[in-house]
Formats: sequence, structure tokens, C-alpha cells
Amino acid sequence: MMRITTNGVLRGYRSSLARSASNLNAARNTVLTRRNFNSYAEDPAAATQSFKLRRSFSRTSDQLTNSTALVNKFESAWSTIQTVVSDLGNAQAKVAALSGLTDSSGAARQPLAEVLNQTAESAVQSLNAKYADSFIFAGSDGLNVPFSWDSATGNLLFRGVNVNAGGVEKPATAEPAAGDPVPAEWQAYYDDQADLKKLQDMSKETQYIDVGLGLQENLGGDLVSSSAFNGALSGLNFMGFGRDAEGDPKNVISLMKEISNIFARCDKDTGNFNADGTHPTDEADATRLTKKLEDALGKATSQHTQLDVNAKFLKTNEEQLELTADTLNQQILSLEQCDLADAITAFSWAQYCYNAALKVGNSILSQSLIDYMN
Repeated sequence: MMRITTNGVLRGYRSSLARSASNLNAARNTVLTRRNFNSYAEDPAAATQSFKLRRSFSRTSDQLTNSTALVNKFESAWSTIQTVVSDLGNAQAKVAALSGLTDSSGAARQPLAEVLNQTAESAVQSLNAKYADSFIFAGSDGLNVPFSWDSATGNLLFRGVNVNAGGVEKPATAEPAAGDPVPAEWQAYYDDQADLKKLQDMSKETQYIDVGLGLQENLGGDLVSSSAFNGALSGLNFMGFGRDAEGDPKNVISLMKEISNIFARCDKDTGNFNADGTHPTDEADATRLTKKLEDALGKATSQHTQLDVNAKFLKTNEEQLELTADTLNQQILSLEQCDLADAITAFSWAQYCYNAALKVGNSILSQSLIDYMN
């Protein structure tokens, strides 16, 4: 027959009491932290699922941050272009140009020249607007001011390059062979073409940002353009650049400047064109340039409409990302966060068991003489 000694009972009691205390601490921590588990070992399956959800939530949060920044940038850009197009097309520039042409007395042409000049200056200042620490319309180089004036020539520059490049005609002389000295006329042509190439490249700059479109690379390691959003905005695409077949600027601001210069040369008293006698084609040029100004403003308005479309797309995408983030967060909480009522009930039961175990311990018999003999 097996004899149950007092020492054996005490050892069993201490083990059960420690287990009750551990259960009580675990239940207390569940109530305090409101978490179903605090380590991977407590629930490996739930922890693995939680890690996957948190990784998705982190990626979605980053995409939402990117999307919100782009929404703000594009809304600022839309507001700026709206102001510029309004000033150039309706309120000031177009009206001033047309008024200068149709003024029968011509007396208003010189004052209108100043209006055009000031409007051009104001447009450049608006297009040099910043969002956060970056210039909005500088393409992919948001750290440097996009538009400026060349103090020597009066030309409008985009990141240091003349926006009216492309106007130098190809020389009639034979093109120099490689290694031969380059004549001045050919050097001017090469420089002009190089500037035009720079403008074309800058107008196509990209700045792809992950906004939840399934960021992906092709087999060659290049980014699939449709899987990210191009956040670069170049002022060249809104205002135009280069010269047309007649050698006139395509840039809206440059067109205004040229019309302004023509009106400024008019006779102060009579308003007649070509007051200095050195520009016989001023009237015809003003008529032609005013028509091209209207066309260029139409293209700027079209770009402004496209900008609005992009801004609305980003806003819709932002709302979708917010919904996705909320859904993921709810899934994480349902997996990790305990039901507080159940947790409090479990804690109360664990506390009751522990108190009962303490009470039982008080009634355990003291050691017998046999236990000492053993």
C-alpha cells in the first residue's frame, strides 16, 4: 500500500498553487493589455496571421501617406494653374493683346504692354510655387526653381535652359565632319538643338510613386509604369516650349512678352506700330502672335483639365486606401484584441481559484513524526 506523506501533499500543493498564480497573472495581463497573446509562442497560428496582416497594413499606410501627399500637391498645382490660365486667358493677357490690336487710336498700346509684361512676371512667380519643400512645376528636380528670366537676353528659362530653343535654322554651309573645327553658325545650331533636346527630356521626366496600384517590375528589372503613379509635374507641359515652323515661341509667357515688346515700341502719342522704323512687320507680327497666344492658352486649359482628372483619380484612390487600411486594422484588432468581458470573467475565475488554493493550504496538516523519520 502506498502511503501519502505530508511532504508529498505539500509538494503537490506548491505546484498547484504556482500554476494557479501563473494563470492569475496571465489573466491579469490579458485584462490590462487587452491582447490575446503577447508572444509568438503563446499562439503561433494567430501570431503568423497577425504578422501578415500587419505587413499589409504597413504597406497600405505607406501608400496612403504617398497618396495624401500627391493629392495635396496636385490640388495645389490645379489651383495655381487655374489662377495662371484665368489671368492669361480671361482677365488680363488675352484681353490686353486683343485690345491692343483693336484700339483704333492706339493710345492704349503702351499701357497694355505694361499689363502684358506684369502678367507674364506674375505667371512666372505663380509657376514657381512650392508644396512642402519642393517646387511643384519643376519636373523631377523639385529642389531648384523651375522658371527664371535671363537678365542678359530677357528670355524665359526653365531650369537654366531657354524655353524658346529650337529657333536657330540649320546653316546652309556644309556640316563639319567629325574632328573638324566647328564654325560659329554650326556651333550656335548645335547648342540650340542641344537645348531643345534638354527641354524635351525635362518635359518627359517621371517620378513614380507607390500609391497602391500594384508596384511591379518587368523581367528586365524596370518599373512597370502602370503599376505606379507619375508625380512629376513640369511647367513646360502647361506653358509650352520650343518654336513652331514660323519661328514663333510656343510658350504662353514668351508669346505675351513678345506682344508686350511690340506694343512697347508703338508711338507714345499716336500708338502707331513701328515707331522706331526698324520693325516694319510689328503690326502683322502682333496679329499673328495674338492668334497663337489664344491657341497656346487653349492647350494650357486642356492640360489644366487633365490635371483635374489626375487630382480626382488620386482623391478616389486615397479614399480606397483609407478603406483598405481601416479593414486591415479591424482584422488585426479582431485577431489580437481580446473580448474584455470574457477576459474579466476569466480573470475573476482565476482569482477565485487562487484564493481557494490559498485557503486549502491553511488547512493542510503539519508534518507528522513519520515524515521526520523519513
